[in-house]
Amino acid sequence: MAIGFPLLIDISGNNCTVFGGGKSALRRVKELLRFGAKVTVVSPQICSELEQMSQNSLIRHIPRKYFRGDCTNAQLCVAATDDNTLNIAISTECKNKGIPVNVTQPRSYGTFTFPRMVMDEQAVLSINGTLPSEQLSALRDRLQELLPALIEETKQLEEN
Repeated sequence: MAIGFPLLIDISGNNCTVFGGGKSALRRVKELLRFGAKVTVVSPQICSELEQMSQNSLIRHIPRKYFRGDCTNAQLCVAATDDNTLNIAISTECKNKGIPVNVTQPRSYGTFTFPRMVMDEQAVLSINGTLPSEQLSALRDRLQELLPALIEETKQLEEN
């Protein structure tokens, strides 16, 4: 897979729909919530952590399978079910409507990926590439450690 273009969009307060209720869906829900999205999860069953999020009103859970039209009001969608055929159908609907879609499997049907991210209150760094997943994660972890010092260093450069 080629290295993608790093496009950052404001999803704060906007509807994002995640299809699927397992670990892949959970990881993406957490990322979307970090950026202030209103997240709806459509899945007959969800993992216990998503259930807890639903009970705490952090997400909206619709306990059923995907129906054509479910993507209509979303700024972006995630197809993270365990059914590749269903993920492709979700992807097709999104693409026909011009809605960005992340597809967990088969990944090639998505229009964007979730990069590894380094965040603090002042900066967001996006990390993606052709390195093996473990190396990208290690790079993210190392940058997360270094970020506060790097920000402080740039502040001192501006003061001089």
